Parts: sequence; structure tokens; C-alpha cells
Amino acid sequence: MFNPNANYRVLVVQHIPEDGSRWYIDKRIVVLFTILMCPVILFCATYMLVFGIFPGISYPKALAKDVPEVNIHRALVYSMSPNTTANIVPHSNLHRDLSPHSFKIVCYYNFPGSKNSLQVENLQASLCTHISVAFASISNNSIYLEKSQIDTVQKLVNLKSLNKNLKILVSVGGAGNDGEFPKMVLNHANRKSFIRSVIEYVKEYNIDGVDLDWEFPNEDQEHDKMQKVHFTQLLSEFRKSIEHQPNHPFLLTVAVAAPDFIVQNSYDVSYMNEYVDFVNLMSYDYHYFTKETPFTGYNSPLYASENERYYLATLNINYSANYWNMMGMDRKKIVIGLPTYGHSFRLMNPKNNGLYAPASGYGKLGALGFVDYPVVCQFLNTNRVTPVFDMDTKSSYASKYYEWISFDNQQSLTYKAEYIRDNGFGGAMVYSLNSDDWKGACKQGEFPLVESVRKVLEAGKVDVEEKLVGR
Repeated sequence: MFNPNANYRVLVVQHIPEDGSRWYIDKRIVVLFTILMCPVILFCATYMLVFGIFPGISYPKALAKDVPEVNIHRALVYSMSPNTTANIVPHSNLHRDLSPHSFKIVCYYNFPGSKNSLQVENLQASLCTHISVAFASISNNSIYLEKSQIDTVQKLVNLKSLNKNLKILVSVGGAGNDGEFPKMVLNHANRKSFIRSVIEYVKEYNIDGVDLDWEFPNEDQEHDKMQKVHFTQLLSEFRKSIEHQPNHPFLLTVAVAAPDFIVQNSYDVSYMNEYVDFVNLMSYDYHYFTKETPFTGYNSPLYASENERYYLATLNINYSANYWNMMGMDRKKIVIGLPTYGHSFRLMNPKNNGLYAPASGYGKLGALGFVDYPVVCQFLNTNRVTPVFDMDTKSSYASKYYEWISFDNQQSLTYKAEYIRDNGFGGAMVYSLNSDDWKGACKQGEFPLVESVRKVLEAGKVDVEEKLVGR
């Protein structure tokens, strides 16, 4: 029988003979687990059920979960504890390429909106390996940039004279600017027009690639359930076009969602893995104020906090990054997003000011609760506030009266960069250069947050041991 002090893993897959060698996760895992409840191996032509005792991380979420098709080599593994809470975790036999490699530092740079905003002249050519300038639009099934934006792109390309290894990409879309994606991907002719326009921009302005930021395909399933398929077709056709440009090769990247339910709805991950150079995982905005979530929370926690369960326990970098890997994306193609901004909340009761404290709205700091790092520094220094660092999640927060902010600092980002390095992911994506302290107002140097990431990841190639991801 089960050892009450041990964690158990159960793998349930179903073989569909009509579909060749593919196996599928069986959604009746709850019933099977309840009936058998013993560490055995049961195998027949249709079902394979495996129980075993393994040490490893634990993650609440998977019971009664409708999981899409997966390859047997990337099968889901469930960690069962005595309270029968199921946890999706990476399996030690998952395919991993953990050979030595250099890490990407992909920095998003928003087009400057005024003379007081971050200008290209203020950037450091050696700070990032890639700069993705955001955001270009789509118009008439073609990429579109205004003249001032084109001027900015040309200035960014000139930075390559100071760093020959620097890659400049143009990011298309972005939240609130991606409304033309559904029409563009709808048919082959529209997709072909868009791809041709991007190739022309690559050649004319000597940029190194394009980043697609659609938030998100298939989001409104009532109107168009084929957007997921159409987006995959776009990536496939993009890849073929790139291969036909041997004299002008360029990168194809995608900014992708972190929450697992969006991943399932929006992406064919295993197919994307074949077509993209890498994905920029938007592993932030896990918690911010909404009417549906009126409580405080960390913007970008590395791990779940000790008391989080079920859906809340999936809202962290560790879960999201491993979920993408489990669904079929190579680890080296997963570039983990790290924010330079925080989120503010207005507390309901200043005396109740911890994690998940009730909130009535955005805080006074920042626009719609988005707080740039220099504003965080000012808040901490002006009010003589001592931030709280959560060792479980590697996240920080601070509060004063009704104001509560979640933010990252050099300490938290160093932990997260070490996590990326030690677990063999492709690198870090930073959003954004504009939100970092580029003027040095915090007295930590210029771009202190990106610099803390760079120091860890630029240390050189490392050998990563084969191990489960844990704390």
C-alpha cells in the first residue's frame, strides 16, 4: 500500500491503434487512481498505467484536467501525495538537450514616445544579445511601421557597429495592437502577403528577425476555433520562406502566454517547436488587480508559495517553463520572461497587507498599476519602507498605508537568472528596457535589473546536470 510519507507518480496513457504509434493521456485518471490505489504496473494493448515512488517536486493542478495529445516521450507525469492532490511535473525521462550553450538575453525596447523617454542613444550595445523593438502593426496584411519607428529601427541597427553579435528584431502586435492577426492568418494569400512584406523589411533595413506577439490565438473560441491552426500555418509558411532566403537569413520568434489554459487553447506547441527559433515566454503579469482577482499577488514569482493550491499554484515561472517543455518545446528554445516593472494595488485594510490581501483597485503608483523600477526605488526610499523578500517564490513586495506593490529587484532577478542557467533554458527575455532604471536614479548603476541578469547568464557556457527542477 502507499507510504503516507512518500510522493507517488502516476502515468496514464491510452493507445489508439487507428492513429499509429501515438498514445494519449486518459482523462479517466481520477477513476483509475481511486480503484487501484496501489504501486503496480498494469499493461495491456489499450492502456498503460504506471505507479512508482520517486522524489521530486510537487504541483497541485492536474486532477480531472483535459490534457491534449502528447508524445509518449513527453508524457505527463502526476505526483500523487496522500491527500490525492495531483501535480504536473517534468519527468526524468523527458527529452532534454542540456549540453553546454550560451544564453540569450532578449530585451524588449518600446518605441520612444517622447523626448523624455528612453532613446536609442541611451542604450548599451553590449547589455543584450537581442533587442526586440516593440511594436510594429499589421495593415492590409502587411507589416507596418510609421516613419519615426523606421528611424528608430535604423538607429538600433547601427548599434551593431559597436557589438557585431547583437541581433535586432522587430516585434509585431502586442496587447491592444494585435487586432489584425485574425484576418491576416485567415488564408494562404493573406499570410503570403504578410510574410513577403516582412522579408522586404528584413532586406531593406538589415534587421535580424521578426517577433510575433499575438495575444492570443483562439482566445475567443466562440467566433473562430481555427485561429490556432491558422497561426501554426503562418509559422510553417514563414519557416519555408526563410529557408528560401539563404542570402538573408533571419530569426523567427514568438511571444507566448504562460498560463497553461491559454497554451492549450492557443498553440500547437510541438509544431511550433519545428518552426520557430525560440519563444519569448511572457512569465509575468501572473497577478495584477482585476475585479475577478481583487487581491494582492506577485507579478512574476519563480515558484509557487507554500500555501498556494490548484490554479493559483500554476502561476509561476517554474510551472510555466516546464509546462512548455512538457508540451513539446525544446528547453533551449524557451526564453523565460523577466519583468523590470511591478504592479501596485490599493489595499482594503492597511493592517492586512500580506500576500493575497484584499484589494479595492490599482495603487496610486504607476499607470493602471504598472510601476517602473525607478518609481519603486522612490517609493521605498521616500517612505523608508523595508521590502519583504519571499524566499519561497523569490519575489519582493512592499506596502505603506493603502499602497502595496509587487516588484523585482537585483536580488530576485539574480535568483531567476540562476534558475535559467542551472536548468538549461534558452535564456532570459526582459520586458522592458524602458521600465528599468536607465538613468541610474536608484544609485545602482544604469539598467541595474538587466545588468543583474546579464552578469549571471553572460558568465559563459555551462554544463547543466540532468535533474528534476526543484527548489
